[in-house]
Amino acid sequence: MQQANSEVLILEEGQNPPPQTQVPVRKPQWYDTFSYIANPDKFCRHNLEKYGAIFKTGVFGGTTIFVGESKAIQMVFNGDSNYTEIALPPTTMDMFGEHSLFQRPDLHRQRKNSLGPGLSGRFLEGYIPHINNQIKKGLQKWNNPGKIAVYPEVEKICFDVLTPILWGVKLDDDNPESFNNLPIKNKQEVKALYKTYFDGFYGLLKWKSPFTAYGRGVKARAKLIEFMRAVIERRKETEINPTSDFLGMMLTSQQENPDGVFNNDLIENQCLLQLWASHYEISGLVSSLIYQLGKYPQFVKKLRQEQSELIKEKDLSSELLKKMIFLEATIKETLRTLPPSSTANRRLMKSVVLNGILYKKGCTVIAEPRLAHIRKEYFTDPDKFEPERFLAPRNEGKMYEFIPFGGGVHACLGAQMAMVITKIFASHLLNLFDWESTGEADFVQFPLKKIKDSYQVNLQSYQI
Repeated sequence: MQQANSEVLILEEGQNPPPQTQVPVRKPQWYDTFSYIANPDKFCRHNLEKYGAIFKTGVFGGTTIFVGESKAIQMVFNGDSNYTEIALPPTTMDMFGEHSLFQRPDLHRQRKNSLGPGLSGRFLEGYIPHINNQIKKGLQKWNNPGKIAVYPEVEKICFDVLTPILWGVKLDDDNPESFNNLPIKNKQEVKALYKTYFDGFYGLLKWKSPFTAYGRGVKARAKLIEFMRAVIERRKETEINPTSDFLGMMLTSQQENPDGVFNNDLIENQCLLQLWASHYEISGLVSSLIYQLGKYPQFVKKLRQEQSELIKEKDLSSELLKKMIFLEATIKETLRTLPPSSTANRRLMKSVVLNGILYKKGCTVIAEPRLAHIRKEYFTDPDKFEPERFLAPRNEGKMYEFIPFGGGVHACLGAQMAMVITKIFASHLLNLFDWESTGEADFVQFPLKKIKDSYQVNLQSYQI
């Protein structure tokens, strides 16, 4: 019997757990997958109220244990290469591709450490002028008062912000030359392929047929990889600035060390995945923030007061963004109340015991923010939207209790970038517009939660 940390006991093959050890409550049901996919929020809340923060399900087949208790979440996040491994459905793993971070756990940490600098630190600081200018440019098109469809309008701006940061190219439908030597000739086709690709992640049938979501997703993925390959070749034809964008960083590292981490397949795959993840994540977060501030306009005045005290004709910078404390708390509260997804699934390679509960070898465990984020033990009045909970003296949202970006070695690679872009987007919105909610929104629930395209807000220019 090993002790992974002060509390997690790892059982060797054939060893019995300590006396009085119990298994998680609840019996897995055949319909659990369908119930969870239909409405993850409702599924988690119902079972939390009935069984507590740790319970068994039949989600995605086999036995899947949902955990929303901080010590159990820590156990899940910190078990990689020790007693857990990634455990996503086969269709999802195929969509990620054989060169994704998930496919080679032995190389995961090395690859992630190599990729991380391109989305954080001085690289991210260097992206801020572009992010700022592109958002300002995109918001100029919102100058007509009236109703706007939130997600579609936000998504357009986020796409134009992200493609130069991640790929080093600016795709412009009004400038056909921006698509020179590329197999796709407009942004809408790129986005349509990404949607088809994403739909294949949780296809129920692993059958390569145009009649299945998986089959269509595989085909879309192949076209997108072809597109990434063409973008990379075009970048190689010009001088590359290693700090100008994410792809530029990878290509420069490849040139400096041809036998290192960045081979061609990894670069193509990471270009594909990073835009997909960042575009969906950030578009969803900004849209959710607009929705929540429309529902709770009492926080807008305080946000504007913070903006007026900080900006004062100054250009947005990394240091200035860090001072937007109440805005950051409001974004965190949006992530708490509308978490976009669960964290990456893990499979137990060994049985472990934590706090008297046995997690058996072969089971899947999911650290679920939809459980942790609504626990009264962690968040006072969890059903209320209260950004102040993240500030002193309350200081709620501690590690392993607030998990919108996952944790451990599989924590979201683009979390810092998502926060920076959302802050800049929100700063401009607050200084340019007033908006009102048009009622409760409907959300796409799975695999990523986002407000439906049809939801609108009433928008007008902000008059000081």
